[in-house]
Amino acid sequence: MPWNSAIRPSIQVGILRSVAEAEGWQVDSRYAYLDFYGLARKTLGFSDAEWSDAYELVSESLYHMAVGDWIYACRDAGPEARAAYFDELRGKRVDEETIALIDALREVADRHVEETAEALLRSAPDVIGFTSMFSQNGPTLAVAGRLRERGYAGVIVLGGSNCEGPMGRALLANYPAVDAVVDGPGEDAFVALLRQVDGGGPVTSQGRLVTRREAGAPPGEVGVSADSLRVPMPNYDGFFEQLRQAGLHHLEADITLPVEFSRGCWWGAKTHCTFCGLNGATMAYRSKHPDTVADELRHLMDRYGVLDFFAVDNILDLKYLDTALPMVEKLNTDHSIFFEVKANMEWADIRNMRRAGVRSVQPGIESLSTEGLRLLKKGATAFQNIRFLLGCAEYGVRADWNILTGYPKETPESITAQLDAVSSLSHLTPPHITLIRFDRFSPYVEHPESYGLTLSRPLPGYRYVYPDLSPEDLWDVAYHFEGDFPDDESNAAVRRRLAARVRLWRNHHHQARFTYRLGFDSVVLHDHRPGLPQREVFLRDTEARLYRAVIGGTRFRDLQGQEWTGERWDQALETLRTWQRERWVYIEGTKVIALAVRDQPSAYRTPPLKGTPRLARNPVPLTLTTRRERRPIPALNAGTEES
Repeated sequence: MPWNSAIRPSIQVGILRSVAEAEGWQVDSRYAYLDFYGLARKTLGFSDAEWSDAYELVSESLYHMAVGDWIYACRDAGPEARAAYFDELRGKRVDEETIALIDALREVADRHVEETAEALLRSAPDVIGFTSMFSQNGPTLAVAGRLRERGYAGVIVLGGSNCEGPMGRALLANYPAVDAVVDGPGEDAFVALLRQVDGGGPVTSQGRLVTRREAGAPPGEVGVSADSLRVPMPNYDGFFEQLRQAGLHHLEADITLPVEFSRGCWWGAKTHCTFCGLNGATMAYRSKHPDTVADELRHLMDRYGVLDFFAVDNILDLKYLDTALPMVEKLNTDHSIFFEVKANMEWADIRNMRRAGVRSVQPGIESLSTEGLRLLKKGATAFQNIRFLLGCAEYGVRADWNILTGYPKETPESITAQLDAVSSLSHLTPPHITLIRFDRFSPYVEHPESYGLTLSRPLPGYRYVYPDLSPEDLWDVAYHFEGDFPDDESNAAVRRRLAARVRLWRNHHHQARFTYRLGFDSVVLHDHRPGLPQREVFLRDTEARLYRAVIGGTRFRDLQGQEWTGERWDQALETLRTWQRERWVYIEGTKVIALAVRDQPSAYRTPPLKGTPRLARNPVPLTLTTRRERRPIPALNAGTEES
């Protein structure tokens, strides 16, 4: 259902189709959001580009205001209910043009509900299953209700992340059109449901399958191996058939296929990040056998002619760096893969990912403050995060990352530290600034008292989408919550400064460049970062060797173990401190890393040695000496493109 990305098939539908077909069922995959996408563009008279922007606005930018759900749940809302919701949106600075779009989409949604129900009834199915995540409850419940109004007597089952824990049970209790929900991973539960339907009896609860009839085993880790993920390859045939039927041929060049190689989170199983509400059903990490990864990608490329893939894994299995990814590299194809990763990777690992076709990643950075990272339980330092971003730039991997702020116990010092850091990094891919929200299953929501937090209510949009639910049921159906906690009165002003600095970064990143080129006994630095002195500098002899030594990051004691000992170390340390003031290097404790990146990124260069420490040591005593003068060279072309 809407509001799934129109250029990405639902992996849940793809996998469950394979599961049902393996059980001998005939399956019709319906990607109803494609029908809606084509219908809305035509009805509203938008161009392809205009509707693409409008669809993303509703599905992504306005998600936390529940706009996508509201359009379907309240498509017959009267003037008073609409006015109340629109006033809520205005209070969140939503403009009148956008509000008019939202209002107009209600009529499109009403027609889409009718057409979707008609299409589903056409084949007289025994079971109709919906997968619901993000803003899909409104559309899903609307179609389920319309199916019952038109006399459908088969089984309707809901699954997906919107049905985990109390959320699914609240939906089941309040929406009689729904016969069953799946709490967590759906493969085994769906098989149990299909076998019950095939047997002719009423559906009853079994494992993660939850119905109004209690029977069978209670919910648990059904079918989960401690170290292996065994789920079938998704079948996306229906997506491509429906894409063409909906007249959306122009989207084919941009299609990205979801793939799944692991579930759970190996880091969260050790230390749960305070804000993370993923993995509600299970945190236990398991991944597919590495031999299957390349075969799955090869099959999908061959069957659908698509070369771009989006891994839905919460985190990359680090074992794949030495097992699965080398086999993917041997495919020798120009594919691309997106993965979520942890940012404490070595540069050699980043290089190996890129050689295997991993062209973009979402690292769990969240902060450039070591203090902030400790509060968020990220298990990383600012040095590691900056080192990761530099490694991505070095080897041509795009990093899509966030700075999270506004969380409990945040200090002005941790925000100020990031203000200073971002001033040095404008040549790297800029982040998004994200204010904390409190998500179900996260430690913030499960144990708010541990963080001095009091949860106050679900996000306001829920009460407009579910106006008839009791406060208790509304709390159970919600995933996002508001909360109150003591906050340093200085934080608000510093947060605004950080947000403004990041906006400048995003606006001027296309002009920023800070690169190095290596000679035999020289290093050429080209520094063209907005707000800093524009210059090209030759480093020679000892200074050149020192700068080369800190590319990729190193420790002071390792430098002392090379040619910089005694008085020479004092001189080297003074040079490093000077470079720190000039923002040519970043220093945290006794670790240092060069901030320039290779002039031409390549995944076929030798990376720095592994073993950079993860904890800062005590600072080395500093002895000041006179530094040498560096010779400037004539300006070169500083043009660059955003990576």
